[in-house]
Amino acid sequence: MDLQTFKAPTLADALGQVRSALGADAIILHTRTYHLRRWLGLRRREVVEITAGRGLNIGSRNGRRQQPVMRAVEQPARQPVEPVAAAPPPNGNARALLESPAASNAVIVGISQEMENLKGMVKELVTQVRHQQTPQIPEELFEHYLQLTQNLVAEDIAADIIKSLHRQLRPEHLVQEQFVKEKLAEHLERMLPTSGPIARTKTAGPHVVALVGPTGVGKTTTIAKLAATLKLREKHHVGLITIDTYRIAAIDQLKKYADILGSPLRVVNSPEEMRSAVASMAECEYILIDTAGRSPNDTMKLSELKTFLAAAAPDEIHLVTQATASQSCIELAIEKFGDLSVDKLIFTKLDEAAHVGAVLNIISKVNKPLSYITTGQDVPDDIEVARGRRLAGLILGSSL
Repeated sequence: MDLQTFKAPTLADALGQVRSALGADAIILHTRTYHLRRWLGLRRREVVEITAGRGLNIGSRNGRRQQPVMRAVEQPARQPVEPVAAAPPPNGNARALLESPAASNAVIVGISQEMENLKGMVKELVTQVRHQQTPQIPEELFEHYLQLTQNLVAEDIAADIIKSLHRQLRPEHLVQEQFVKEKLAEHLERMLPTSGPIARTKTAGPHVVALVGPTGVGKTTTIAKLAATLKLREKHHVGLITIDTYRIAAIDQLKKYADILGSPLRVVNSPEEMRSAVASMAECEYILIDTAGRSPNDTMKLSELKTFLAAAAPDEIHLVTQATASQSCIELAIEKFGDLSVDKLIFTKLDEAAHVGAVLNIISKVNKPLSYITTGQDVPDDIEVARGRRLAGLILGSSL
């Protein structure tokens, strides 16, 4: 059998060469697509290669021998292509070959390969450009720097992390991928201070905890999760107070949770009522206070909230913010709510956040530990005590 190899930029061009050289009775034995790199390895030229021949009988059908036609067949001795479902009509028509299932499959595979190659080229180009813009990042750890910044860790913080890590690691460790990842996770863990769960700090009287924060961050649901954890899992006597009289739905929601838990609930409208409510729950081990959401820019409402908190005299105040908010919004909330003597942070809606690098950015700028994170709406399941290692994993791309 006369075998020849044909190369062209496209499948159609290669098939045209086959037909011109071997005629209508050509038989395609093998096809493949590969790329030649040019221009410093960034540009690629696609090449379609076809191995074909003539002079081979195809076989018989219904006792009659078929005439050889220009089509693809499987060649066991070589790498197989997609199986041919049906041969094109034996009329030597190149159009029929192009419309055959084998050709269609080859075109689809070729387009898919081209898309992947294009994505790879763009990624290579972006990486090279960013590397040129950050020459201070060690070459061996540049991929880890990219991983941090792609997860929205601020570039200056990511650069400091990588340079610190580079100073700690010996040269032989830099080529050990898993070892580097482990050390990077340990470094992030040290940068993420946590406070542990809510715990009583007094021997007499209730431990009072207040949650504050902007509107829509999930304070009421978080209060319910904390109450359920303390009451159902830890068997403590828990009381609930809300000053969120702006949203009737919030009061109704918290009342339903209080009824389920068997916990007392008081709705207060003034600092005097707040003092009375706290005093009425003196037998409780914990009192959780739900506050109305406040705009960080509404200084009057924040001042009003401050008087309520002064009347309650909480043992700890947690600022609740959502992981889906922009870093600028979170920073504004921390700045404005800072006058309320916030002790700890709670990040909600981590399950809805595409990236959680902002958590590291925020904690790096404020001297406040993280107490809890929430990962959904289910009460009480979707809340967990914040752990530095867990957050490090999320920042490095681990799933919830």
